[in-house]
Amino acid sequence: MEDRRAACIHRAMAQLALEFNTTTDAFSIPGLTLTLPAKPAGVRLYSRDLPLFAMATTGNSVVVTADARLHDCIRDLVAQMDAPYRLFEFQSLQKIDAELRPFGYTVWGPEPMYLRLEHAYAPGLPKAFAYRWFETEAEIAALYPNTRYTMALSQAYNADRPDVLALAAYDGAQIAGIAGASADTADMWQIGIDVLDAYRGHGLATALVHALCCRIEEKGKLPFYGTAVGNLHSQKVALRCGFSPAWLEAGVVKLEG
Repeated sequence: MEDRRAACIHRAMAQLALEFNTTTDAFSIPGLTLTLPAKPAGVRLYSRDLPLFAMATTGNSVVVTADARLHDCIRDLVAQMDAPYRLFEFQSLQKIDAELRPFGYTVWGPEPMYLRLEHAYAPGLPKAFAYRWFETEAEIAALYPNTRYTMALSQAYNADRPDVLALAAYDGAQIAGIAGASADTADMWQIGIDVLDAYRGHGLATALVHALCCRIEEKGKLPFYGTAVGNLHSQKVALRCGFSPAWLEAGVVKLEG
């Protein structure tokens, strides 16, 4: 079990090191690591722009990759703190946001990210539904355009992080809930889950996510789960499926207009 946990964490930290232009050690050494942005092959492509600012923490360590013009601001903020993870608190994010806006960006996140480090109890798929796997490109394409299950799948095909696997629960011809996986990298597939309001509260989300994760792991891929800080229901689903908090990340999005 410990070997499996260590292997999962190492795979994820190697990915973060690539994206934050640093080494895996930076995510375990206490303190701040500050780097210049890079965008080598293999990073998660949530944007094709060179990152102006992004940061991640695994606890005591914080890694920030940012344009050189932002470095003094970050150092000054950390110098006033008792721990660098306080960069993720509202007052710090507010100050960082003020520095980003002249560049045409605003803060995104923070968002907790989870890795499946435990062998959770398998809940089994509720017998009240019929189920269908979507595994080929053609099968998944039949789900587009997707406007109803946007937490589970992209609205349309996204070449930068394509949807590669989905499991849907049907109530007659109606999809009651669907769990999907996007290939955010060749090795790491991100989980998404969406259950219609009328079908919530009966464990369907947990059952779908658990079954999807098992299939992903059978394929040799590393499932990970990201959700909003305030979405406690989604976080509880992750925990019930054997996920554990692994890192917290924040970045930027372009301002509109």
